[in-house]
Amino acid sequence: MQAQGAVVADIGVAVEARVVFSHAVDLDGASARVSIPSISAYDLTGSFSIEAWIRPDALTGTRWIGVVEGSPDPRSLPRLEFVTSERVAGYTGCNMMSGGWRMEGGAVRVGPLVSTKRACVGPESEIERRVVAALAGTVKREGDRLVFTGAGGERFEFMPAQAS
Repeated sequence: MQAQGAVVADIGVAVEARVVFSHAVDLDGASARVSIPSISAYDLTGSFSIEAWIRPDALTGTRWIGVVEGSPDPRSLPRLEFVTSERVAGYTGCNMMSGGWRMEGGAVRVGPLVSTKRACVGPESEIERRVVAALAGTVKREGDRLVFTGAGGERFEFMPAQAS
């Protein structure tokens, strides 16, 4: 079944996306949205869960650039590219890196990673420390950004790189 603007489930959820199989919805990540109308039979003011899967092919071939405060040299910004459905490559702000990535229980996992061993001093060293720690943790999407959070709370954001 495929439909646009369809109502799915029994609570009147309007979907501006493709309904692919039964109640599965194909969201394009850009303009697709799900609207849940106010229905008195359902208490949508309390806690509820929304479950979603990230399609691995949605990241394959994408390029990301690190978000760094201040006015750093654009050439020194961390970069990340999901080269294939299993391989990631990038730049920590100091060293080149590459390795694997995979979907694990609905979450993106990066690593193990290998990197060059160039010694950096100053801000590049601190940025690299944050990037490496965050990449070892979990990732989620916040709007158009990928947000990595390390086990120690280290957070690093990447935004989509502009096409060159």
